[in-house]
Amino acid sequence: MLEIVRYTPDKTEEWNRFVAKSKNGTFLLNRSYMDYHADRFQDYSLMVYRRGKLYALLPGCVDGDTYYSHQGLTYGGLLMSEKTSAADVVQTFKQLNDLLRSADLRKVVYKPIPWIYHKQPSEEDLYAIVEACGATMSRGLSSTISRECLNKWYRIRECGVKHARQLGLTVEEETDFRPFWKILTRNLKERYGLNPVHTVEEIELLHCRFPENIRLMVVKNQHETIGGTVLYITDKVVHSQYIAASSKGKEEHALDLLFYEVIEQALQTHAYFDFGISTEKHGTYLNEQLIYQKEGFGGRGICYDWYEWTL
Repeated sequence: MLEIVRYTPDKTEEWNRFVAKSKNGTFLLNRSYMDYHADRFQDYSLMVYRRGKLYALLPGCVDGDTYYSHQGLTYGGLLMSEKTSAADVVQTFKQLNDLLRSADLRKVVYKPIPWIYHKQPSEEDLYAIVEACGATMSRGLSSTISRECLNKWYRIRECGVKHARQLGLTVEEETDFRPFWKILTRNLKERYGLNPVHTVEEIELLHCRFPENIRLMVVKNQHETIGGTVLYITDKVVHSQYIAASSKGKEEHALDLLFYEVIEQALQTHAYFDFGISTEKHGTYLNEQLIYQKEGFGGRGICYDWYEWTL
């Protein structure tokens, strides 16, 4: 009853309609987001049909002999509707493995969507990949704030907010990403020798495509941007995709004021505020200084998992 076919551009509208109605998809799985960097990845996204009707989606790409879901995204995994059954998901992965073997692939790296993003329970895939695939797991640790159970801020963060206010710092939404991107790029270069995943041109393009989902909040000292965060806004979660402050912003506790206002606003409309992971090297190293800051704002642990199995 199940048929799995490769995605092709002529199916873009069908794909996007399913993502919007799925029980676990977000705008990151819309093709207008996924395809901004299509030139970097060999797309191998799959569409699952049941009795001729689209039943599930798997965003994916291929690198060498490995199938990734998805190498260019924070998370991928099987997108399902409210009608998708556990038995069908198990059968989907059995057929998926056969299809990938026939394409001479040897390994799968699978990054499921964390449960806080689900519109309703959607972990049939996590059962299936262990039952049908014998998957092993690595794990990143994010820090998340739940609207239903708020934790008290650390005193150092509260004092930082007071200090920033005394200096007259302000928090506002900005549509010009370039001043913040200079700060972000400098920080990543100095600390890790890396550039942001997105160029400023790419993030501006994505912001234009998803203006309600991608927003930039900055802290200013008069007219100077000294810190900020890029927010990815989904149905249930406001996620801080990038965070950075200049040396002046750090001295003036710009991020303390920023997150005081951003978190308060986010939890008025969304169930969770998510800071993103504080782990490196596939979860084997915990950046204790980074997670201490996030815990100081009331964040507590949510796992971002990666699964692997051999075909």
